[in-house]
Amino acid sequence: MISFLSPKNKNRISEIKIHSAATSAFEFIKKQQPLFSSGIRKNLFNIKSLRGDAIFRGIIIETELHIFSGFESTIFNLDSLELKDATILIHKNITNDEVEILAWKAVLSNSLLNSISSENLDLIHTNINEKIPKSISKRLYFKPHLSVTLLAQMAGKTKNTIAKQKARHNASQAENHISIFEQLINEDSNNELSPFKI
Repeated sequence: MISFLSPKNKNRISEIKIHSAATSAFEFIKKQQPLFSSGIRKNLFNIKSLRGDAIFRGIIIETELHIFSGFESTIFNLDSLELKDATILIHKNITNDEVEILAWKAVLSNSLLNSISSENLDLIHTNINEKIPKSISKRLYFKPHLSVTLLAQMAGKTKNTIAKQKARHNASQAENHISIFEQLINEDSNNELSPFKI
């Protein structure tokens, strides 16, 4: 059985812990080096806003909340975790084995499988500026436009790295365009050379 932790019951929580059966999953994810950890350390993101709508799974033991899902986020911080705006799903009658598998599922699906390659920062730069409205970008990283400089700082890379990626992708697109054009010319030439058939 799963239920939401009400605001009234949130106020009764005296301590928040990582569930003992989820410790290995928690320790694993915290040893990883996320691509944008540099931006988090430099406060280039609005962490307070990003943390506000977090979703956690856990169990209640007396007045303690033992969480086993939700900590896989890069911006998770147990010491400064605020429950007020977070959504807490409370599990009842759940075994330690079930807790452990749910913890690892969350780590793999929400973090590891969603990790972003540092080889495509130029595409991230283009897509973010094309897709995210200025009003939202101001709330998330304090700027209406994501500059190459800011993205480089967030990812702990240099502007030159992103410029090289952009040049590589532009060259690749140009080659593909030429290849298609040349293919069409070759097809036309072959059709002209082929014998007329009735």
